[in-house]
Amino acid sequence: MTKSTPTQRVLILHNDPVEMESLSSLLTSAGYQVVAGDLSSIALHELVHDPPHLMLAAEGTSGRSVESLTRQLKNDPFLGRLPLIVLIRESRLNDVDWGALHVDDYICLPYRPDEIVHRVRLCMSRLTRSLDANPLTRLPGNTTILFETTARIESGKPFALAYLDIDNFKSFNDRYGYGRGDEVLVVTCRILSTVVSELAGTEGFVGHVGGDDFVFMSAPDRIDAICETIIKRFDLVIPDFYDREERLRGYIDSVDRKGNREQFPIMSLSIAVVTNCHRSIDHPGDVSKIASELKKRAKTLQGSVFVKDQRTPDATAAHHAA
Repeated sequence: MTKSTPTQRVLILHNDPVEMESLSSLLTSAGYQVVAGDLSSIALHELVHDPPHLMLAAEGTSGRSVESLTRQLKNDPFLGRLPLIVLIRESRLNDVDWGALHVDDYICLPYRPDEIVHRVRLCMSRLTRSLDANPLTRLPGNTTILFETTARIESGKPFALAYLDIDNFKSFNDRYGYGRGDEVLVVTCRILSTVVSELAGTEGFVGHVGGDDFVFMSAPDRIDAICETIIKRFDLVIPDFYDREERLRGYIDSVDRKGNREQFPIMSLSIAVVTNCHRSIDHPGDVSKIASELKKRAKTLQGSVFVKDQRTPDATAAHHAA
């Protein structure tokens, strides 16, 4: 059985000391830290210093129904933000308006011991994904990107990781506003997800670092085709986000980061591709360092390009889109 991380804490709320001990033993054996009690006996001010990640509350705690108990917990400024799993008698399931009850899951009584651990683990997993995902594109964020990068390094297998940056995105945002800028990010996300899925299959991964920065991964022998297809599709659709006059003349007038007026071309892509095919990579920090060097190189080139790592940092090859 997979253990939880040591920092994950579960708050058990129950009015039966025997059941409380049983649930605590189950979750402690699974690797969770547990604090347990009735609502009247829990010192909430002490929990603030080491807050739990999830609540497991039984119907009947403090003499309350599941509806009343949930309302009390969710109205609490501290406890209300925690994920909540309720224990409820099966005969009560159809009496509850689950759409109006702000709980994350339920477990029927009498429960199976293994179900308690499985449901808690699934809820923790959903919470981690939800917190990490980018709120606009819903792509995995930096925690998952780091995990995926580390996993590929530790596997010892060849991999390719690409950092993608949208050129002139800030000036576009300044000219047309965040609403249209967000549309560009969503379309970019769709292009990346579709192309990586089509060409990399199950070995593909796409993440959103933040703003106009994305990451995608694949097997090294697929990365050139992926980059070329992404660039081709992006360059095809992106002019349509500009007003006709600016689209026809190929640039917009805006100000740079120093406040100077400047002409900014239609948005393009700079992609830096890092691979361990020609050099050993032992740490995610090495990937970031190499990608940063390649990205600077890509930014000096006009239009959408991808720059691919070679054996040494000084030997990179630039590939313009076909």
